[in-house]
Amino acid sequence: MGFDYYAILNIPRTASEVDIRLAYRKLAVRCHPKNDFHDAPQIPFPSLSLEHYWELLNEAFDVLSNARRRQIYDLYGEEGLKSGVVTPEGFVPPYKFSNDCMKIYKDFFATYSPYGDFIDAVTRPPPLCADDPTAVRAKGPDIVHPIELSLEEIFHGAIKKMRIIREEFADEAQVEMVLVEDTIPVHVPPGVPSGTCIRFPEAGNRGPKIIPSDIVFVVTESNHDRFRRDGVDLHAVQNISLENALVGFSLEIEGIDGRQIVTQIVDIVDPHYVKIFEGEGLPFPEDTTQRGDLFVTFEVSFPNFIPKELREKFRTVFQELNCPE
Repeated sequence: MGFDYYAILNIPRTASEVDIRLAYRKLAVRCHPKNDFHDAPQIPFPSLSLEHYWELLNEAFDVLSNARRRQIYDLYGEEGLKSGVVTPEGFVPPYKFSNDCMKIYKDFFATYSPYGDFIDAVTRPPPLCADDPTAVRAKGPDIVHPIELSLEEIFHGAIKKMRIIREEFADEAQVEMVLVEDTIPVHVPPGVPSGTCIRFPEAGNRGPKIIPSDIVFVVTESNHDRFRRDGVDLHAVQNISLENALVGFSLEIEGIDGRQIVTQIVDIVDPHYVKIFEGEGLPFPEDTTQRGDLFVTFEVSFPNFIPKELREKFRTVFQELNCPE
């Protein structure tokens, strides 16, 4: 019966690719055959000799760091991995460990020396290149978070305190990793368009083989109970009675800035009527002293029932107005 590769690396079966590499980095440096130990390294299997564990460690990393091998191992176990399996894509040949532990170590650390990884980081920093992520540093992917704003916050601008969780080094040797919780103040300018990305360069996850990723906050808008946004313009719908639609009325509406806007409607409000209030919309992002417009349309409420005698009166009135039936 074989060994559990996850137990050899001392990681759970749900470990990410980063977790696998961090575990190998920590254990491989400690168990390197040429490491001049001052204290015997602690390994997950104390009953094993250090030489045997060194071989199992590299075999475990060789399997789990390869997505295809790890998938087969997870599904069929070590027996299926080393016997070959038939998948929907065809037959996968048996896996055989090369036993070349030092090559695996060198491919990961870019050196055979157990100390070279720390010395070279100071004397010969690795170039920035994504061609070989096991030997050089590459930029980590963006960490994207939505930042939801109300229309009032978009109008005035806001400072939102956003809570994030990211990976960070736990020690100066940059071997151990921990998850840390942090709060980032995000300054949102007035009139910011929906979909705007607010970027914090290299504020995200850190790692031994990556340049810290960027944290990106994407502006989204929450639904408003009175307004709909269209760029810098705002749209509102006002309910009025049939009487007001025909004879006029005083319109009072609260603007996005909280002011009461009052005007007299003297026109007949037909289904296509729109009242435009210039300069009552949102600020222009490029010039916050300028604002868009507010467009108000109307929904007319009709009575549910009209008595017969009133219908006759309406008919007479409409005939006098020479309105077609």
